[in-house]
Amino acid sequence: MSHTKGSWTIATCLGLMLLGATSVPAAVTHNKLASNKLASNKLASNKLASNKLASNALSSTRLEASLATAEIVSTADGREVFSYIVSCALPDSLTIEVAVPDAPDSAPPETAYTCAAGVCAFPGGLGLATHWAERKLDPKGQRWVSACLLARVNHFETAEAISLRGLAPELTVGQDEAEIYNIAEGAFFGNLFTDGDGPLDWNACRGEGQARGEGGGLELRDCAEEDPAHPGFTFCGFNYAGDCVDFTPQLPSGHACKGFDAEQGLYDDCHAGEGDGHWPGLRTYREIITVYVAP
Repeated sequence: MSHTKGSWTIATCLGLMLLGATSVPAAVTHNKLASNKLASNKLASNKLASNKLASNALSSTRLEASLATAEIVSTADGREVFSYIVSCALPDSLTIEVAVPDAPDSAPPETAYTCAAGVCAFPGGLGLATHWAERKLDPKGQRWVSACLLARVNHFETAEAISLRGLAPELTVGQDEAEIYNIAEGAFFGNLFTDGDGPLDWNACRGEGQARGEGGGLELRDCAEEDPAHPGFTFCGFNYAGDCVDFTPQLPSGHACKGFDAEQGLYDDCHAGEGDGHWPGLRTYREIITVYVAP
């Protein structure tokens, strides 16, 4: 597989519908890293959406009762996208089962879902929008799930371990994870569930670790880095909001977020463009996921 930078496309049209949900026992683990919020990322931006996330069709009803899934789960790429949606939204105590008559009885390697006898099972994970199992996805939930999906996109489509951090209680990490995954790649935010014909609301800003250059886990993570061939966009095609904060305050420069919470390791109150501490005309995003990688 080529790792050439500078080429990105948005192709797969999503039309989502779910057919059922069942409960499964939550996994019990004593591994602090596994029990926190590490997530592998292997979701390509061209699999996410050209029509956003089928917008209202997916979010306007409860996840387990929605009637719109046949198209996306009919392909391997669609099932991969759907597995990330469920993993971001629901906790690991819930699994969504979807009837997929033409699905093979074995899923591709490195996928989280399983298929057998015409049924595919998609397990939950982070639980950023647990209420979606019972009622429609509200705007706050839309933004949390969107940030999670964006954070888990990888330009190279390889599975890399990343640490996800945010103000949601579900994204609190332990000390071990914080110490091992200590390079801030950047922050991801937006809303993939909006309708209309405008541009996708997907944004990323460059974190302090990425601003210092490539190294460690950043070598295969370019979604928070501006693509010189497409100014204003990252290598993954997201809107490039600039540096998350001003990394050179002695020489003030524009930045996307109001601040950085050093205790939790989070960029907060971010915007889709640069400002000097004021962002007139730009909305403030608070459902933000900061991604860390290991050295």
